[in-house]
Amino acid sequence: MPIFKVPNALKSKAIKPAGRAQSPKHPDAPQSSSPADLEKLAMEAMADLSAKFPAWASGDVQKIKQLLAEASGIFGEERTTFVRTNIYPKAHDLKGQGTTFGYPLITDIGSHMCRLMTSKNTFTTDDLAILKNDTQMMETVLWKKLKGDGGTKGAEILEKLK
Repeated sequence: MPIFKVPNALKSKAIKPAGRAQSPKHPDAPQSSSPADLEKLAMEAMADLSAKFPAWASGDVQKIKQLLAEASGIFGEERTTFVRTNIYPKAHDLKGQGTTFGYPLITDIGSHMCRLMTSKNTFTTDDLAILKNDTQMMETVLWKKLKGDGGTKGAEILEKLK
């Protein structure tokens, strides 16, 4: 049976550590690998990712909403397994990414969702409604691009999480 070797696309994009030659194939690679240049490149990359975060996080929120709709047609232990296997990982990822990309309200809402999902032995229709409400709050944060504390609207969202 033949073995297929898939090229490592990430390796070709990686910045080489100091002391190793930079690949001429990559125009984004810094000409210098001084700590200051690498820090500048990292900060630019984070700014770029932060600007794109609302768009790709919205896709994850839409997927959670779709999974919640599916979960509403499942009952008992099967629902619990479905929620923990499919919804929890996505909420947990958003929780971790929120603050990293300047959206701590996403982290707060994701934490609320994760606490609910780990504190329940079974998931009722009311529990699913709470999770759906949390996804709607995430949509608001992302749509309005409520970075940082989100101002007055952010305070309203945090109050709803209590």
